[in-house]
Amino acid sequence: MKLRTVLVNRLLTFAVGAALLGAGAFALAWLWQVSFAREWLARLDRPRIIDIPDQSWWEGALWTAVAVGVTIGIVLLAVNFSRRRTSRVQLYDEVTEATLAVELGPVADGVAGELAALPGVRATRSRAVVERHLPTLSITVYADPNIDVADFTARAEETAERAARALGGARVATQVLLHLDPAHPEPAA
Repeated sequence: MKLRTVLVNRLLTFAVGAALLGAGAFALAWLWQVSFAREWLARLDRPRIIDIPDQSWWEGALWTAVAVGVTIGIVLLAVNFSRRRTSRVQLYDEVTEATLAVELGPVADGVAGELAALPGVRATRSRAVVERHLPTLSITVYADPNIDVADFTARAEETAERAARALGGARVATQVLLHLDPAHPEPAA
């Protein structure tokens, strides 16, 4: 997730959680007959509270609450479902003083292709995404359950290092997710 998405989600979760904890604590205090809760509720003007829905501003307040709720919902959907696509990475060559823009999608495909050639690998899927403000080559590998995980990890690290060297030191992370297919028992003869 992007940092902005994480911050918005955590802030909203904290605010809602704090409000619910406060309301729950007050409700428990009233239930357990704690004096401050009983006194505070006793000071409320019950007829005035009962008449609130009849006030002229009530309908406007409800529509405002609906509008604010819908707006917050749309913003949360937009933030959580925003595209995490990477932009081009700029590589600078000091010798020629030239700048080269590199699309990371084909680089991710190349890394996935190298990993697909390893023994025990059944399939790979690649994509270039932004993960917490860092362009990331995300490779998902589906492999045989009997694969040598230590050997695969070493080879995946070598492949990631080659990709990093090819990108000339640009800040690009490589993420390899290994999914082992379920083992199937041998059928009895």
